[in-house]
Amino acid sequence: MNRRIAVLAGCIAALTLAACAASTPPATPAPPPAPPPTGAQAEIQAETRVTGSVFYRERIALTPDAVLQVDVVESASPGGTETVVGTQTIQSPGQVPIAFSVAVPSDRIRPDATYTLRARITDAGRAYGTPTPIPVLTQGHPSQDVQVLVRIGG
Repeated sequence: MNRRIAVLAGCIAALTLAACAASTPPATPAPPPAPPPTGAQAEIQAETRVTGSVFYRERIALTPDAVLQVDVVESASPGGTETVVGTQTIQSPGQVPIAFSVAVPSDRIRPDATYTLRARITDAGRAYGTPTPIPVLTQGHPSQDVQVLVRIGG
């Protein structure tokens, strides 16, 4: 019986100490506001990223010599000129799906313009490409998690 009382007293003492330790610390003043971004931080904020993955359905493995190129293109008008506003090239990308992230300068994006994404994989004499450009960035089109299906000769 005395042992049970000793164990119970020990538990109560431990709970009391835990309650004291859990009390809230004194309030600390809020940190000052962050300074405006400079250098690399400003560069990161000055760009928009188009991200996603490229894949194909053929059951053919890519070799280590494969190259993936993903371009974001601004189209002036249907049948008009096109300007590449962002590109990413990945040497030896591994197997599909291949993740990409293309940086586009934010000041190059106009809400009224049309932007499309094109992808091309070249490997061992084969070429895979987007059969039709994929709309991105503006006019309700996505810029994140874009799924790009490429086809042989596309």
